[in-house]
Amino acid sequence: MQRILKFIPNIITASRIIMSALFVSNVLKQFRYGQEKILSIAIIFFLICLSDLIDGYIARKSNCTSRMGAKLDIFADLFFIVSSYVTLVILRIMPLWFLVFVCLKFIEFLYTSNFIRKCDEVSAHPFIFDKLGRIVSAMFFIVPGIICYSRFSCTVNFLLYIILILGVLSSYLRIKECFEWN
Repeated sequence: MQRILKFIPNIITASRIIMSALFVSNVLKQFRYGQEKILSIAIIFFLICLSDLIDGYIARKSNCTSRMGAKLDIFADLFFIVSSYVTLVILRIMPLWFLVFVCLKFIEFLYTSNFIRKCDEVSAHPFIFDKLGRIVSAMFFIVPGIICYSRFSCTVNFLLYIILILGVLSSYLRIKECFEWN
């Protein structure tokens, strides 16, 4: 039983990749082809968010955390974010600059995590998170759902600029921390 339980968090995480493809497909059907898919988009988006919340929780509670699971979780998150953002950019619903910013933020996150982990030999986790960065990444995650339901582009643009400011601040603090370790 314990061996089966060990795989449940990773199965939930992997299902997020499949749900991301379904989300993108439904967004395309809704906004490009005019098919009424708004309920499907909402349900799939809810399930994607739920899977992101429960996979790590189950892994920690069942003592089944692993480096592979952590990397799979980051990959599934990135797959959802990038695939949905690319789709929204192609549909001209989201500005390209925000997708570029998200990619740059992710690259910064990988480099600074690697640097901090090498300097702080206590941490065994492959990724080092900061509080502000967690907030920004959560915002990255919910933006596609907000955009699909918001009819007010100025409100969405305001949100994107707030995320940009918080993300730049998070990057500044992480890079500053790297220099302090040096």
